[in-house]
Amino acid sequence: MKKYSKFLVLVNLFVLIALVLAACGTTEETTPAEVEDVEETEVEEVDEPEATIVEEEEEEAEPVVVTYWHTMSDAETAQLDEVIADFESQNPNITVEATRYAYDDFKSALLTALAGDVAPDTARMDIAWVPEFAEEGALMQLDGVMSGFDEIAADAFPGPLSTNYWEGHYYGLPQNTNTQVLLWNREMFEAAMLTEAPTTMEEFRDYACQLADAENEVYGYALGGTYFWAPAPVFYAMGGQVVDEEITTATGYINSPESVAAFTMLTEMYNEGCISPNLLGGGVGTSDGLANGMYAMIIDGPWMVDIYKDQYPDFEVNFSPIPSFEGNTSSVVGGEDIVIFYNTPNADAAMVWMEYLMSPEAQLAMAEVGVMTTRASLIGNESLPEYFDVFLEQLQTAQARVPHPAWSDMDNAINNAFQRMLRGDQTPQEALDQAADEINDLLN
Repeated sequence: MKKYSKFLVLVNLFVLIALVLAACGTTEETTPAEVEDVEETEVEEVDEPEATIVEEEEEEAEPVVVTYWHTMSDAETAQLDEVIADFESQNPNITVEATRYAYDDFKSALLTALAGDVAPDTARMDIAWVPEFAEEGALMQLDGVMSGFDEIAADAFPGPLSTNYWEGHYYGLPQNTNTQVLLWNREMFEAAMLTEAPTTMEEFRDYACQLADAENEVYGYALGGTYFWAPAPVFYAMGGQVVDEEITTATGYINSPESVAAFTMLTEMYNEGCISPNLLGGGVGTSDGLANGMYAMIIDGPWMVDIYKDQYPDFEVNFSPIPSFEGNTSSVVGGEDIVIFYNTPNADAAMVWMEYLMSPEAQLAMAEVGVMTTRASLIGNESLPEYFDVFLEQLQTAQARVPHPAWSDMDNAINNAFQRMLRGDQTPQEALDQAADEINDLLN
């Protein structure tokens, strides 16, 4: 990709040289005598430069089409159409051509388009993909280039913003975000004489075991799997880290005392029958189990509101922040970033479209269909859904997964380590020591 970019630069350079030579040739053909003629025919010749100026202005006003690819839901796509209409009314010379893809097909569609040099101008992509595409030279750098970048970045939640950073520069902006918080079944809690959700990790463990009845397949807590997204909120809240800030080593981070303590607690809860065995496959899903009274607590995202509204309309959804550890809470950042591809011929218009999508106006419009804003200044805005409050609060300390092109392989290393712990093949320390070695191999 980078070699291809250099090739395009050379081609453009040759074209520029040709244009300069042509311009020089035209200048040499204009003689002093011709200049004098222009001065003598004042009325007739004065009109020609004015006509030329009008023609240039008309060229500048020619419409631009900005392409935008995304994976939004039906409701989000319908709302996006309204946002586009508002944008186009304010920017009559820019038309946005949006194309929707299924998430599972999206990454391959982008890679194919880049290989064929037909990539869109802009796209809303998974936050985990941005470093990978940036590393390949596929994305346009925004810091120092986009006029409104600094202002938007200063107002964005740090976690979502960090997903756009790679090797000293930003290659996108967090268009929308999400995180995970604790969901709990009030009826199960009240039956156990518990009135509120746990606020500390110690309470979380105690409540989960108190609410469990493994013989009857009732569990205090359930995870959706062993992939990093599932244990990440507990892991981060207990001080765990995968790598150092410079992303140079995993040793002393994924296998640090804090990281080991988080996975040790989860493994012990599993062995004690407090956590559902569904995380190793099979069983009842977390969302169904919470609503059906099989699981007292799960950790999940804001999309659960609409899921329960559709599938379990009588179920009362209760949200609480991730329980704290030694006074600190955290969670994991999800969402999508908006990016501009390196080879767009419409970079200026694409940046105008990007800036509008990040505006409070557009962010509030998309929030009407459950899309969570990334702008901290909108916390407490009365236009936002009430259930956003706990998620926006959690986002202030939520952390991104490692922004690195090899993240998916790092995720696999942690996933496999967690499974070895749960099956008793290794202790948490042994499993995470092995994961550290595997991640280091990916970094070096």
